[in-house]
Amino acid sequence: MRVLAPVAPTSEQLAILTDSRAGFRLIRGAAGSGKTTTALFRLKQLCRSRLNRQIRLGVADPVRVLVLTFNKTLEGYIAELAQSQVPHKPGLLLNVSTFSRWARGLAPEFDILDRDRSAALLNRYLRPVTNDPRMRDFLVDEVEYALSRFELKNLADYLAVERTGRGQSPRVSRVLRQRILDEVITPYNAEKQQKGLGDWNDLALAAGHVTDPQYDVVIIDEAQDFSANQVRAVLAHLAPDHATTFILDAVQRIYPRYFTWAEVGISMRPNQIHHLRQNHRNTAEIAAFARPLVAALPAEDDGTVPDFTACHMSGPRPQVVAGRYSDQLRYMLDQVLIGIDLTSESVAVLQPRAGRWFDFTRSELRRRGIPFCELTRQSYWPAGPENVALSTIHSAKGLEFDHVLMPGMNQQVTPHGTGEGDATLDRLRRLLAMGIGRARRSVTLGYKPGEESTLISLLDPATYDRIPT
Repeated sequence: MRVLAPVAPTSEQLAILTDSRAGFRLIRGAAGSGKTTTALFRLKQLCRSRLNRQIRLGVADPVRVLVLTFNKTLEGYIAELAQSQVPHKPGLLLNVSTFSRWARGLAPEFDILDRDRSAALLNRYLRPVTNDPRMRDFLVDEVEYALSRFELKNLADYLAVERTGRGQSPRVSRVLRQRILDEVITPYNAEKQQKGLGDWNDLALAAGHVTDPQYDVVIIDEAQDFSANQVRAVLAHLAPDHATTFILDAVQRIYPRYFTWAEVGISMRPNQIHHLRQNHRNTAEIAAFARPLVAALPAEDDGTVPDFTACHMSGPRPQVVAGRYSDQLRYMLDQVLIGIDLTSESVAVLQPRAGRWFDFTRSELRRRGIPFCELTRQSYWPAGPENVALSTIHSAKGLEFDHVLMPGMNQQVTPHGTGEGDATLDRLRRLLAMGIGRARRSVTLGYKPGEESTLISLLDPATYDRIPT
């Protein structure tokens, strides 16, 4: 699968690369603004300057470098790119990893509950709180939000904190928060401890209680989806004169993990914050298509709404295909695969969910004799010649493709509440906008009439062509 082609730094990126001083740096930018490319340029520059300093000072200790990514797929992609930017050199120890894999290498061994097992355990304590299964699903996320934002000794702070990033609905009053803390979180934590279990937040806390190794250079990509406790764990492993860079866009946050920099102990002065404003990936038409999904969401300091006026390229208008799933996909493949060179252009078929949702896509690609690879939860970037990829939208985060196809955007796979400012709908809006933003040249969405996702109605008809099949 093809990765980013080598590019020269832009004027925006050069201003960041000349800043190699110690301390924290924050790089913001919308989808397509070159955040990942900037991170790799910065990684190369910092590694070079730190190695040169070690040699100049006659220091024998190696330069330790940590690059943390959002998920396994992005880990494989970044690792592939990092190897080309920072080839192996004596005295340089480079670790590219997801947070969970890195933390597991530091923390004591314990049985980690995956999301399904954790949710099942929480649901036992949530049933007396609400009879509504959908509300229980929301409160599972609420518990994860509270446990990932606050250290155990400070969980009482959850009662009064502003729940930025959690939507306006369902409403979580102080009375309900107290019940969640007393009747759910407290017994949940007690049962885990009694049975020798832990969840992903326990892993972050455990990694934060270890202080070795210490890193000279740290890059955290897609930092908006790291939790406060995950960031605290990283901070415990920084060398005294570290150079740590966070790459993020809060508009693309897809997990309920909001926190402020101040509450994790980081103070950012204006000269430590860089903003990438130009869109080098998307055409103006793609950026305009994505914009309505997120433009009306509550603004956050670290968020950047897609701006079609900042794009350098123009292209075809996105298409929205109405019809049966099989007709949607066949139309998309007919349109995008005829007339393009799959040795030089990439195509991604993205779905909100994995598993059987890709069955027809796999069979149709095989019938057409089109080789493909699957990216979801893959730790290593596929090195084969296949330039058609199947992936969940989640796993496509941080990646880019020439053409993005998203068939089957129905309500069944994008369920949410009905209240004003529903938290789940807000998350889905961000997720779809992020998926659209993966495309360089064209985007096609599909839905079955009468079963379409609410997200389709949020798109601006003036920004796309509707295709009946």
